[in-house]
Amino acid sequence: MTAISGNVSRRPDRRIGEDKLNGSQISKDHAAELRKIRRIMAGELQTALRALAEMDSQAIAEAGDLIAALMSIKMKIEQRARTLGYSETCRQAIALCAGECCRWHFPRRLSRVDFFAAVFALQDTARNALTEQVHASEDGVYQCPLLQRDGCIFSFENRPAVCTAAYPCLAGSDYWDYKERFRKERTRLRDALEKLIDKYGLDSGD
Repeated sequence: MTAISGNVSRRPDRRIGEDKLNGSQISKDHAAELRKIRRIMAGELQTALRALAEMDSQAIAEAGDLIAALMSIKMKIEQRARTLGYSETCRQAIALCAGECCRWHFPRRLSRVDFFAAVFALQDTARNALTEQVHASEDGVYQCPLLQRDGCIFSFENRPAVCTAAYPCLAGSDYWDYKERFRKERTRLRDALEKLIDKYGLDSGD
């Protein structure tokens, strides 16, 4: 899964501003798209949870190794972002962008692989909270279903890889070139984990 495409660095519409970003004004098309995204995300989460429940100890160990390898790559990319100053700049920019990518772009790209990695080590309470958050159906809210009133259900550093692998407003060639070194291996690991999840998580209706 590519972390970001070339045309999604969207700026908040200043004519609508805070009202739009807070969810009080969104178009019918955006509302319909958000409902679609929520349904897809809920299905992907259900598949991840089924897979986790059905896996035997050998499969759990294999999944754990794949997740650990993915997280190792994620940590290296995030360290480069910190070194280049992008992480802190991103934090500071949230007051201006209102997390627009978190609200709109990244939810489109979260998959069963991301959800499985997210729930793999969670305690039941946190896992249930994530499940409820994804299943929440507030059609008028213009945001990622993972966002709660006080922020993302994940910490800034611990959010899914798809949400950390891109700094669309900030990153220069040094960051992107470094990130691209890991593309082939990251794809291989994600494909292997997705195959494992599908083996245990897909039901006859999927």
